[in-house]
Amino acid sequence: MRTPSHPCVALACVCCLAIAIERSAFADESLGELSPPSEPPPPPTPTPAATPPAGAASSPAQSVKLTFESTQSAERPAEVVARRARTQDDAIVLHGFRLGYAMVMNYDQPLADLDGQSLKEKLRLKSPSHFIIGYEVVYRVVGHSWLNVLLLGNVMIAGLEQSRVLPTGNLLIGAELANSFQLGVGAHLAPLKGSEAHTIVAAGWTPKVGSLYTPVHVFFVPDVEGVNRLGVTTGVTF
Repeated sequence: MRTPSHPCVALACVCCLAIAIERSAFADESLGELSPPSEPPPPPTPTPAATPPAGAASSPAQSVKLTFESTQSAERPAEVVARRARTQDDAIVLHGFRLGYAMVMNYDQPLADLDGQSLKEKLRLKSPSHFIIGYEVVYRVVGHSWLNVLLLGNVMIAGLEQSRVLPTGNLLIGAELANSFQLGVGAHLAPLKGSEAHTIVAAGWTPKVGSLYTPVHVFFVPDVEGVNRLGVTTGVTF
């Protein structure tokens, strides 16, 4: 025989089920309060910019700056030449004393330009040869190569050993080769009426001794009447 369900028993079962569900929900809430909140994920680490290699090209502004600085610090050719030690070969004006010996050919020959007198009679010379002394100035157009242009002038006195003072002057234009060999032509002047001017040709070699030059030159003064003059000079130029 089947026993009928009692209403109180069913109500008790429903109450127990409700209490169990409530306790389960309360336990879940308690666990949620006790557990710490989860931290947000850390931000991504920034990637450092790549460093250009040492040999990489610089920016246009830096290139312009470096180029300007290099041009300012670079030595210019003119400055290098200016700083080069100057030598006597670079000198524009040279001057010095001259000593020498000269001879007059046919000095006893009568000359129409001297009113029929010879040079010996006109100047009262005792010998056709005589000692000469003087001073010379040379202006050089320096070519900074194997060739220089020369403008030369000197004043000489002859006949001192014969108690005579016979002044002469010479003006020449010429060339200098390799700062050692000179060649020139010009005018030979003398305060002698009837024989005031002649042509003179000169050539010589100028060895260098330290900072000095010791020129050795020969000269020739031609004359249409045969009263030619020739000689040799030496001295010191500085």
